[in-house]
Amino acid sequence: MTWETIPVRRETKEFLERVKEAYGIKSYDELLKRAFSVSKSETLDLSKTVPPKTGYVWYENYREVPFDGTINQIILSFPKGCKGLVEVRVGVAGSQGLNWICPREGFIALEATTQPFNVTYPVKKGDRVVAEIYNYDDTYEHTIGVTVVLTSKPMIII
Repeated sequence: MTWETIPVRRETKEFLERVKEAYGIKSYDELLKRAFSVSKSETLDLSKTVPPKTGYVWYENYREVPFDGTINQIILSFPKGCKGLVEVRVGVAGSQGLNWICPREGFIALEATTQPFNVTYPVKKGDRVVAEIYNYDDTYEHTIGVTVVLTSKPMIII
């Protein structure tokens, strides 16, 4: 292990010492790890079984975001038999209004596949992740998987 000395003002060192003491932290290395690398991940499930010739609009199919963070991935699963008759789009309804993020325009319609979409979209606690799903099949219902992966911002304690 190599040690480095970083010059800081006396007030900064005193503040860091108080933070270490308040949180029971023994070293500056531990303080930095806790300050910048603590994050959590969560998945939101917006999957639905959609009856023939029907759908779910965004305000009917949503989950609230439990913490400030980022949407990192959206995973869409289309079963065999969809044949382009089921359309999906995922967005966020929050203080900035309703924004579609997967896709940004239009809908996605696939057949017999699970497709991950990597995105980077910041969200705030209380925002709603929404999914619209429309089934244009006039005979069969289809169960469409919609999974949204969130990661929290690093928890900065100082």
